[in-house]
Amino acid sequence: MSAPNGSHDVVVIGGGITGLTAAYQIAKQSPGRSVTVLEGSERVGGIVGSYQQEGFTVDTGPHGFVVYGPGGVGDLAEELDLTNELMLATDEAQKLLLLRDDRELLTLPTTPREFLRSPLLSLRGKLRVAAEPFIARDMREEPVYEFTARRFGWELARTLAVPAVLGVTGGDARRLSIDAKFPYVRYLEEKYGSILLGALRVQLRGTQTGRFYVPRLPKFGEFGMRLHTFRGHGMQRLIDALEKALAGQIRLSTRAARLERAVPGGAGGRPLTEERGRSEDVRRWRVVLEDGGTLEADHVVLALPSYTAAEFLEPHVPDAASVLAAVPHPDVRVVALAYRRADVRNEPTGIGFLTIPTDRTRILASIHTSTIFPEQAPDDMVLIRTLAGGMQDPAFSALSKDEAVRMVHQDLVHIFGVHGEPVFAFDHLWRRAIPEYPVGHVRRVADVLRDVAASGGLHVAGNTYHGVGINDCVRDARRVAADVTADLTG
Repeated sequence: MSAPNGSHDVVVIGGGITGLTAAYQIAKQSPGRSVTVLEGSERVGGIVGSYQQEGFTVDTGPHGFVVYGPGGVGDLAEELDLTNELMLATDEAQKLLLLRDDRELLTLPTTPREFLRSPLLSLRGKLRVAAEPFIARDMREEPVYEFTARRFGWELARTLAVPAVLGVTGGDARRLSIDAKFPYVRYLEEKYGSILLGALRVQLRGTQTGRFYVPRLPKFGEFGMRLHTFRGHGMQRLIDALEKALAGQIRLSTRAARLERAVPGGAGGRPLTEERGRSEDVRRWRVVLEDGGTLEADHVVLALPSYTAAEFLEPHVPDAASVLAAVPHPDVRVVALAYRRADVRNEPTGIGFLTIPTDRTRILASIHTSTIFPEQAPDDMVLIRTLAGGMQDPAFSALSKDEAVRMVHQDLVHIFGVHGEPVFAFDHLWRRAIPEYPVGHVRRVADVLRDVAASGGLHVAGNTYHGVGINDCVRDARRVAADVTADLTG
């Protein structure tokens, strides 16, 4: 529902998954209120989307989602009546590989027996991991690498922590905060004194524990804790459904330039005293557009990357703006290549692989798309999606498409024994894609949220604040929507 004369109850700036979900929740929970989404580009969805051509489906951002806990993508899909369109990944998606020495793919163990038999670590390294329950608590905030080394030993930290962080965010495990990036792991140390014993106790219970929901260990083939996507569309289906639900409330190719305070009853505004029961000194917000137009609203949600949100906040909450502007965002490149199945000697298994960084491999991680979601490629094709760049390899972002495709192809030739050229290639560079959470991030974000909330009617949400995953973004959107709705109906 749009309001006349540029006057709105809520304006959401940013039409990514967070902004769309926030707007959808606010509109649903506060019927009759005017909610408008401003998106500067020609499409909504941000990093979430899918590219389809020649029978191939390539997700440009998240390649799926796991259904766990309340308030995530699973619940959103149900609200949007998409449950019947969910598609479960194959059993191969439960297996993750690690690329070692540029060519050797090792399956990461998931059971004690597999761990003991795995060549991933030396005997000494395995004994050090087994000693984890005897390591004393230390609640000082640490980088992921140092935390892993302290609890499990340096060998596991080098072998697993570094590849895991690179493959998920393109970031640096030596800088990333364990408290911010993996709060559940830190919680286990705090409550149980051991990651291994604590995880086992919690998962066997399968219940809400503290502030984390952890399902019980699933039986083979069960629905929960498995990777999902949307049949026939990939993750684009979620964006399309949100866009349809917000029909008439989204303005594409509309860039906001700045925020200003708007006096109640001023141009385009509505008096807030008698009509809405608020004190005379309450001010509204005016969103000034790049084309010179303006919109006024009681609430403005900045569902933007932190460095962009900082530009809007700087005149009003300068300390918060300074914090958000400093959050690192490495470039990440998505390169997907397809080959004739007959040209691939070692067919990909598992969900994909992580890599231990070397000078000879440019790939950070891969997703074996045709293995886990066979419908996303023709039957006689193998489709592999890779990530490259990140903090480790910023030069990769400067390559041309042809150069990026050639380098990824060379790696895949060595890894899978490919003896043909790609029959399909997709390349997309995400500039400043995924935020890193350096040590101190949790405290700094808490300060930002407090200061922004104190400004009155201003909100921030997205992958900077409580997690970078798509479930995290959806839950953060619900957080902001609940705050806005409480004020609108209060």
